[in-house]
Amino acid sequence: MSDPYALCVILKVKPEHVAEFSALVEENVTGTRKDKGVITFNYHQVVGEPTWVLYEIWESKADSDAHQQKPDVQAFFAKAPSLLAGEPTILQLGAVI
Repeated sequence: MSDPYALCVILKVKPEHVAEFSALVEENVTGTRKDKGVITFNYHQVVGEPTWVLYEIWESKADSDAHQQKPDVQAFFAKAPSLLAGEPTILQLGAVI
């Protein structure tokens, strides 16, 4: 068995698109939590800011990669750039010691 694969993604949203992005995230999270290999998949909005933090842990990188190829996820990625104030910051997280 491989080590779990964990990511933290920071998404800064254009203020005028907060409501639309929030709805898109809610729809995405609900479906993703059912995906094979999900251990944890959470989005949080930073209090008082148009910024979201995604925290995800997968059983393996292969599970995360398979998730990213799903049509609904591809649709999310296609729509998100028009709503974001810049490129997402993606941080791969190491194991907790």
